[in-house]
Amino acid sequence: MPDTKKTAAAAAAALFAIGVLTAAAPAPSAGTRETDQTVRFFNEATGGALDANSSGSDAITWEPNGTAYQDWTVRASHQGYLIESVAKRGNCLQSPANAGDPIRVAPCNPNNPDQHWRGDAVGDRFVLVQDPDRDFAIQATGNGRPVVKAYRDDNPNQLWDVTPA
Repeated sequence: MPDTKKTAAAAAAALFAIGVLTAAAPAPSAGTRETDQTVRFFNEATGGALDANSSGSDAITWEPNGTAYQDWTVRASHQGYLIESVAKRGNCLQSPANAGDPIRVAPCNPNNPDQHWRGDAVGDRFVLVQDPDRDFAIQATGNGRPVVKAYRDDNPNQLWDVTPA
């Protein structure tokens, strides 16, 4: 699907330009960031899109279906970015305390460091990592299953295509 790759590359280039996604460089200062970029995240290893899960509070991967549950608005925060669900307005991705536990969709709080994210480039995909502690990433575990906090190793289950929603 060359058109999908071109679209993903264009979206990534736009997000790179504003600092939402980086090549592992420090995030730009809050004064240079723009907000409200709505995107979709797709994990090729599982064939699933990051989904806010209409029946629970754990984020999951699910077959791409074009619903708002798979749309995410990236919002600048004082450190990193909040990733807010379009379907569950006011709720953002939140990292749990322990590796292996599910990533939650919880009320957005820009003062909660567990909700600060960034995207680091790995080839033409991105690893969604906690910011400022980039040792942890969002990892897909299989379609219909929760995504989890995992030690970052850039394995295929941690690599996400980013496209405009």
